Amino acid sequence: MAKLYRTMIVLFVTAACLIGISGIPALKNAKHGWKDVLGGIGWFGGLLLALVLIALALYALGRAALDRTRSA
Repeated sequence: MAKLYRTMIVLFVTAACLIGISGIPALKNAKHGWKDVLGGIGWFGGLLLALVLIALALYALGRAALDRTRSA
C-alpha cells in the first residue's frame, strides 16, 4: 500500500477519534474548564484533520488522473 494511502487511513482514524471524543456528553456540554478545552480540541482538531484528508484525497485523484493520461 502506498505511503499516501496509509497516511490517509491514519488521518481518517484520528479525525474520527477526535470527533468522537468531542461528542462525549461531559465534554460536549461543558461551558468552562479543562473539559471544555478538551472538547474544543477534539472538535476543531477533527475538523482540521478531515480538511487535510479531503485535500490529500483530491491530490491522490489528480495524481492518478495525470498518470492515466501520461500512460495513454
